[in-house]
Formats: sequence, structure tokens, C-alpha cells
Amino acid sequence: MKIVHFTPFAPMACGLYEAARDMVVADKLAGHEVFVVDVGTTINNQHTPGVIGKEDKRNGTNIVSADPIVARHADLLIAHSGVPDPWFSVCQTPMIWVLHGRPAACFKPEQFKRGHSYTLMADIATWPRVKVLLSFWPFHTKYWNSIISEEKLVCLPAPPIDSNRFNSNGPEHDFGAKRGKWNIVIADSWREDVDLFEITNGAIECAKNTPGVKFHFYGVENPLPPCWDRLLLVLQQLGALGDVWDRRPNIEEVYRAADMVLSPHRIVTRIIGEALSCGTPVIAARGCEFATWTCIPEELEDVASIIQEAISQLSINRKGIKHQVKEVAKAFSLIEYNKEMEKIYADL
Repeated sequence: MKIVHFTPFAPMACGLYEAARDMVVADKLAGHEVFVVDVGTTINNQHTPGVIGKEDKRNGTNIVSADPIVARHADLLIAHSGVPDPWFSVCQTPMIWVLHGRPAACFKPEQFKRGHSYTLMADIATWPRVKVLLSFWPFHTKYWNSIISEEKLVCLPAPPIDSNRFNSNGPEHDFGAKRGKWNIVIADSWREDVDLFEITNGAIECAKNTPGVKFHFYGVENPLPPCWDRLLLVLQQLGALGDVWDRRPNIEEVYRAADMVLSPHRIVTRIIGEALSCGTPVIAARGCEFATWTCIPEELEDVASIIQEAISQLSINRKGIKHQVKEVAKAFSLIEYNKEMEKIYADL
């Protein structure tokens, strides 16, 4: 098939693009003719139009942003983000719309008059040409079913992660002077529905009684808001603050260097899936079936005790835990993803 993906084209700068990219790589692996159209980015209500001819050559797959006209001759369109109407209004090619966002992350900003993602998803779900709205998180299904019919909502068991990039072999980041005896990474994007505030306070609680632990932050906003300055200062005073970065290229090198990743999410975010694929164990919110350990992010003592328990287990059985993590990460295989997607494509 000739498949066109619509996505912001932002290598190493946008989690949605990285997720879309892995779906593109999987489609290429399955033998489809695949094109990627850059829809541009919108930050603080300022839209920067997409560009034709941008390249992403990472990991042996060269992706070049195509002219939107390719949509007119496609067998299938896959939208990862908003698409300008003129690009696909001239054809009636069936569409898949990928639900990268969490239902609450779409609802809450609109509730406070910042955007209209939730209403947009409800409207898109009624379009006859949109045949499937695709999710990767079973936990979200009942929330989406409030606005999306069961016939159109399709949920796969796990998101795809490109193991050519995210694996346990390869260079490791050097924490340098910021290295601790135990190095824990916190890297999920800042969101209104699930925030890093609670999990960071749990890290502070852990640092009070865990000598040698260092927490390394990636994906923080730049410039850092004053409230975060105050919070990170507490970790610094406890001697537990490591790296503090905004978006960082080659994040897989950080995962490989870390003892574990700490996340407040109960679904497999990009950070969780990427870390597990690199063989790095993960502490996530209770209910995350793929996490190595789970905690209750809002309960600081629970976060602290689970981190300490993870450290204890790694001290005794690091090799066994790494093996367990690699087994879990097989669920993110592009081959497994293609088995499920080919069924959807065949139906369309």
C-alpha cells in the first residue's frame, strides 16, 4: 500500500514525532510505500508551517518530509496531529487517526479554554472517512468510548519502539561529576494531567535517607520556572541533584547509563517504553503492567520506599532484573506491531 503519515517533523525534539517515526519505520519494514508530510508545529498558539525536504537519517532509515500532494494518490492516510484541510479534502482516501494524547490531557486544557482537542476528537470520530481511531493504551479505552464508538476505536496492546535505536548495546552517557552511586532518570514531558511535581517530591523523600542517590532530569522547560528552581534546590541541598537538561539528543545513551527511570505514568509513555527497550528498569505508577516496579506517585513515602526497594534488588540481582526488562520490552517490537496493524490495514 501507499501510506502517508501526517506529523510534526521534529527529530529529537517532539515525542509525538518519535512515536510517529517508529510507526513509519514499521510500515517500511512491512514493505509498504511510505511518505511523511510535515504539518508544522504550534507553540503558544504560534504555528510554524511544515517544510518539504527535511531529513531524518537516524538508525539506518532515511525519512524525508514529502510534498502534501502525495496524499492525493495514497491508499491510506494516517494522521498523528492536526492536518490542514486542503491537503486531504480533495480525496476520499480512508484515514486512521492516532490518539497519541491521553483523554484527560485533551479534556483539561479545553475545560480551561486552552485549545479544543477533546471536542475535535469527538468531531473527527464522526467523520465517515475516518475509519479507525487508534490507541496503544487499554486503560484509556473506556474514557475514549464516551466520545468514540466501539466500532471505530481500536486499541493495540503496546506502542511500537524501534529497537535499532533503543537497545542495550551502544554508547552510554557520562554523568561526570554529577554521577551518584545510584543514578535515577526523570524525563517525562511536562503535562497538565500528569505532572512531575509529586514524583519529584517522592524523590526528595527518598534522598533524605538514601546516601549516594542522584536524580537526573531531562526534558525540563527552558527557562526553568521559579517554582521548579525551588524544588530542585531542595534536591541539590540534599546532595541528590544530578543533570538538569531540556530536550537532549541521543536520550538512549542516558537510559543505558542510568540504574533506573522514574515516571509518574501508569501507561507506557515514550520514556517508559524507550527505557525498557534499552534494558533499563522502570518505576512507574501503580497499574503500569510493563513497569519493573510500581508506586503511588502522590504518596511520597511510597515512592521513596519503592526506590529503596529497587536499589536493594538491583544490588543483589542486577543481571536477572535486566533480563526480565528485556523480556518485557519484546512487547514493543515492530514485528509484533506489524502483525496487529496488517489486520487493520486489511480491513480498510
